[in-house]
Amino acid sequence: MSSYISRLRAAQSASKRLISQLTQREGKVSAFLRRLGLGGKVVAPIPRAISTTPVRKAEMADPLEHATGIEKRELLLKAAGCADPWAMRKPLKRGSGRENDPTVIPSAFDGRLVGCLCLGDRFAKWMWLEKGAPKRCECGHFFVLKNVPPV
Repeated sequence: MSSYISRLRAAQSASKRLISQLTQREGKVSAFLRRLGLGGKVVAPIPRAISTTPVRKAEMADPLEHATGIEKRELLLKAAGCADPWAMRKPLKRGSGRENDPTVIPSAFDGRLVGCLCLGDRFAKWMWLEKGAPKRCECGHFFVLKNVPPV
């Protein structure tokens, strides 16, 4: 630090005020303490009290008690033994896909987004399947929506 101050003194652009602040041995806090009569004494900070509450696993509530709505229905289905309530573990296999025998797609709504993995294409062809008449994909396969009860 002293080499820095000596270079500042030699420089013409350094102000006297900056040099005096850097060379000052006493800071504002120590000057204030000296005025209060606590000159050489070091005042230790007051330790903060920390309060903790022990939590035992036995006292934690069951997640089923806190769940509501769809999450609660999903937990009830899993407790009943249904491991896949949304039927998303495996993709639906495409059936024959003829107009008189279309591939059946289950849905609890009036419409569903369906992706067809057409032969020879790298990407799925996506289409909205509406309730009613079967819909034909670009590759020629037919799909129809089947109404199922919601979860």
